[in-house]
Amino acid sequence: MHAGVSDNLTQIVQSILNGNTSQISYRPSSAVTIVYDQGRNFNTVNGYVLPPIVAAIAVASAQLSVYLQTQAVQYSNATLTNVIAAISLSNITHSPISYTSMNTHIATPYGSVLATTLGYLFLWLIMLSLVGVAVRITQPLAGKIKIIDVVFIRIINTIFNGLIISLIYSLCVLWFADFNQPVPFIRFWLFNWLAAMTFTVIIGLFVINLGVLAQMALILFLIVNLAASTNNIAIQLQNRFYRVGYGLPLYHCFNGGRHLLFGSYTKLNEDLGVLFAYYFGTIIFTILTGVYRMHKQEKQILELNRQNALKENNIKMQNVPNKEN
Repeated sequence: MHAGVSDNLTQIVQSILNGNTSQISYRPSSAVTIVYDQGRNFNTVNGYVLPPIVAAIAVASAQLSVYLQTQAVQYSNATLTNVIAAISLSNITHSPISYTSMNTHIATPYGSVLATTLGYLFLWLIMLSLVGVAVRITQPLAGKIKIIDVVFIRIINTIFNGLIISLIYSLCVLWFADFNQPVPFIRFWLFNWLAAMTFTVIIGLFVINLGVLAQMALILFLIVNLAASTNNIAIQLQNRFYRVGYGLPLYHCFNGGRHLLFGSYTKLNEDLGVLFAYYFGTIIFTILTGVYRMHKQEKQILELNRQNALKENNIKMQNVPNKEN
């Protein structure tokens, strides 16, 4: 609320009493300015933040309107000049307080809003499919080439897939977002590349270590991520449990994407730091567990080959006397 509103409203009452409205320059919309950042969370701001603020202003305006009209009636002698002044200022006394909106970062078009919410969910599902394919393709290589080579093949595949898929995703968003210069688009693409690679190594860690249980674990992990990702409601308006989202990758993908598309307030350095920490931490753990499991799988394959060779040897030994007879 701006300074001088109360003085201006008092002056309006005095003008009605005196019958002089020539010096009144008050506009109800100049009383309050609502400053908000729609780009931080479109659904939360439009659905949960602005409506109660507007309602509170309307209630205050209605109560103040009753007070002003009571004051004017109580102290007025009901002369012709008083009545004319009251009529001329009726638009103010009826609604003395209104507001002006100041949206610091407009979240438009709506396609960009979807790109920074459900878009990352589809990116996760795409990377999930690619990880499954990559694991199936490289699994038969165990025992045929060095384990570390298989690991590096998977890592390079992760980087390449993330690069291409993130580029396709960013180009799709380009049709909706207002990228007038190449640098913002490249930043958005590189951020999506990091997000795609982070999704890939997390999914790979689950798949490699949990096997058939990976699907259930990934579903639970994705549900917790979505619930605490500010997809619909900001974390500050949810139960304290959902503040676990501060340490989950999807929350930082949403916030980083909103900053790059809308310019909204965010802690981009923290978003990048968390995603890099997830990527390098997960990839190190995946390499360690992957080498162990592939080494174990290689032993099983060698043992199976040895048993098959022994069986073939025994069959040949049994067939030798038969040929002599």
